[in-house]
Amino acid sequence: MMILTNGLTDVADEGFLKVANSLVKRIKAANSNIEVVSYERKSPLTDKYIEVNKFLINSQLVRLCKKHKDVLYLPFPARKIAMALRLCVLSCFTKRLRVVLVLKTKVNLLSRLLLRLSRAEIIVFSDDAAAVYRKIIGEKRVTVVKTGVDTKKFSPVDSEKQGELKVKYGFKPEQKVVLHVGHLNKGRNLAQLLKIPQEYEVLLVTSSLTKNEQDSDLKAELLARGNIRLIDTFVPCIEEIYQLSDLYFFPVTESGNCIDVPLSCLEAAACGKPIVTTAFGEMQQFKNKNGFYFLQNFEPQTIKALLEAAICENKNPREEVLAYDWDNAVKYFT
Repeated sequence: MMILTNGLTDVADEGFLKVANSLVKRIKAANSNIEVVSYERKSPLTDKYIEVNKFLINSQLVRLCKKHKDVLYLPFPARKIAMALRLCVLSCFTKRLRVVLVLKTKVNLLSRLLLRLSRAEIIVFSDDAAAVYRKIIGEKRVTVVKTGVDTKKFSPVDSEKQGELKVKYGFKPEQKVVLHVGHLNKGRNLAQLLKIPQEYEVLLVTSSLTKNEQDSDLKAELLARGNIRLIDTFVPCIEEIYQLSDLYFFPVTESGNCIDVPLSCLEAAACGKPIVTTAFGEMQQFKNKNGFYFLQNFEPQTIKALLEAAICENKNPREEVLAYDWDNAVKYFT
């Protein structure tokens, strides 16, 4: 089998890049015969790096596809027409093409036609996304894989260690910290952080790779609030950020603004932190599950009540996300 991707990098602190690096690392460890082919980006996981055009037309790539016959494609999210065209091209040169699509967006008529023609099998990480693609290409060509977290790396710590981590990152041990990790843009609905009561410290951690894409007006508005802190540099031990927090807040509502299975929610839950969230994508599967609190609206009193409940009840949602460990997903790909 060959893995083709433009998602490999030494610094993976963005949703899709974490998906690509986490999966490729584990798939390659499980099967040494797999060849990893990269374009645009590369890392030590890369076996072969090639230059391609936007349609993935390249004689070297064609030969590799024909040689392996089974191609797993992990593409960085792109416009649906462009993605569908690439799948059509790739499927012409390999017996089996599987593509991992992490971001559900609207699919127009031309994209639908191209997806049907491509013969590609589509792998998604949420039932929500699977329903969309099954309407386009049929039941048999769409697979849902439950994955998204390293439950060994992201694990709970005791209260003493949590206090030490708070001090390490500039908080007082007794301060209650509400965490959000993700892109700093309006599409993620981060203005809702402004409604979190002043009694909580809010920590916003954003990808260092997307620092130049931050919404400057929103950033200024958030930082003007006295209880909101921002970290937009690379954090090598990101698990410590989750471990120091008291709960995780996820306000995203619209598709296309986060990958379908929010990795940050799974990582926080694996660290034993209660999750206050919308019913975005795969988060719908955690309704009525231990440690998950769902926002019905964004009224300040609603947000305050859910935060208070999450803190007071202190329910541990770790057991709910163990099935989403990356190692479980590898069994499907290998």
